[in-house]
Amino acid sequence: MTRSSNLAGNIKNPVLYANRKKDIMTQNYTIKQFPTVTITGYAAQLPLPTMANIQEVSTLKSHHFMTLAQSGQFGELMSASRDKIGYALSGVTDEQLEYFAGANTTVTPTAAETRTVPAGDYVVLTGQGGPSRQLFDQLIGQFFSKILPENPQLYKEDSFVIEALLNGNPADAVVELRIPVSK
Repeated sequence: MTRSSNLAGNIKNPVLYANRKKDIMTQNYTIKQFPTVTITGYAAQLPLPTMANIQEVSTLKSHHFMTLAQSGQFGELMSASRDKIGYALSGVTDEQLEYFAGANTTVTPTAAETRTVPAGDYVVLTGQGGPSRQLFDQLIGQFFSKILPENPQLYKEDSFVIEALLNGNPADAVVELRIPVSK
């Protein structure tokens, strides 16, 4: 049975910040508008990340993806992907981090679940040229330690984060980190 969930709750579309860029050290971010997308995949419940356990949480995220890849579950989703992007959604649920890995796909395996990502404006950071997990961790660190403190209006507390693997190659990745803009 497939379970549906809207990760953003009652977030309405924020005001459009068309193609605005801001330099923060060497990292740029843009604000882009994305349509609603339904992701089919598999969830893992992880500890909430803290400064003390951030490496452990990163390792658990990698393990979740590797398990799905090795079992063929992720390959099945990607074989029927509408956009050929691998997604991971992170959001707080019941005092844990729900890490949901999946694809925008036309297949719905029996054990899979779905999550709906709302249309709207997203802060987008990009990275390329290394392992996807390392790139995502760097972008997450950049956003939460550098960009957000200087721009607290950008992110609503306890919202969600999207990791998008754009080129299908986790060893030499092209990635986007997408964070919904606060209203």
